[in-house]
This record gives sequence, structure tokens and C-alpha cells, in this order.
Amino acid sequence: MNIAVTFKHIDSSDAIRQYAESKFPKLEKYLNNIMDVHITLSIERVDHKESGVAQIKLTAKNLTVNAEEKSADIYSAIDLLLEKVESQIKKHKEKMRRKEHVEEGADLFSETDDDSSLDIAIKDDYERQPLSVKEALHKLEKRNKDFIIFKDKESSKVSFIYRGDDGEISMITPEF
Repeated sequence: MNIAVTFKHIDSSDAIRQYAESKFPKLEKYLNNIMDVHITLSIERVDHKESGVAQIKLTAKNLTVNAEEKSADIYSAIDLLLEKVESQIKKHKEKMRRKEHVEEGADLFSETDDDSSLDIAIKDDYERQPLSVKEALHKLEKRNKDFIIFKDKESSKVSFIYRGDDGEISMITPEF
């Protein structure tokens, strides 16, 4: 990991540089492929008050983190910046972990090229008006189909009448 510390509007200090350089290698326990860390330290004056500003651009294999923190002094700004970057890296890792789980789960439901899979044709072929069993049998014979799905007038239940391979007619009324 390459760590570069730049000073803006502040005199370069070996103590501050060493402090910053000593803090950021700790990030490798969260992200082991960090390539470059560029830290910019500066002093900002607002209304005659000085505050320390620490900025970072961290570059890793699949991630770039940019962050900035301000505090009363430069040392606490560096500490706050470290906490912020740790938090961003943890969020990124958790997001990637969730994404991996979703992709693994998606494989369970992916289509297969297996010839043994069933071809299901979905049709909107049922009687919309309630029928008596006698009317349903009449429509079954009239349409020359093997089955009919209808709502029974008497029981208000969905029923299924079908003609078996042996020509025998049967009725199923499922319980929901």
C-alpha cells in the first residue's frame, strides 16, 4: 500500500505525517487489496477560527473511497477520517456479501437447458359464468374438449370435470 500525505495551507510536519501514515495501514484488516492512499491535510479558517481538515482518496482493486472530515485540530480530523473510511469499507463489504447471496439464490431459480424440463402452456380457458354441473357437462361435450373448469352455481366452488383415457367422466372440487 502506498501512502502519500500532502499538506495544504499548513506547514509540513513530520509528526503529523507519521501520525497519519501510522493510522491508515489498519484499513488493510478490512480491505486487503488497497493500492494507494492519498491523504490531504489542511487548515481552514472560518470566522477567525481554525479547524483541521483531513481528506482521503483510497484506491483499491474494485473500490475507490473519497472522504473528508473536519475537527478542531488536525489530529482529531485524521481520527474521524479513519472512522469514516472504516465505516464506508464495512458497508461496501456487506453490500458485496449480500449481492453474492442474492446471486447464489438466483442460480436456484435460473432456467436450465435440460431437455427433461416441462413445457407448460398457460391458457385463459375456463368458464367465467357460474354453471350447474349439468351445464358444465353439456359444454364439455359441445366443445369436444377433455376437461372444463367452472364455478359451480350451487356450491360456489371451483370445479374441474375431465374425461379420462378410458372415456369415463370425473369431477374434482378442490378444498381451499
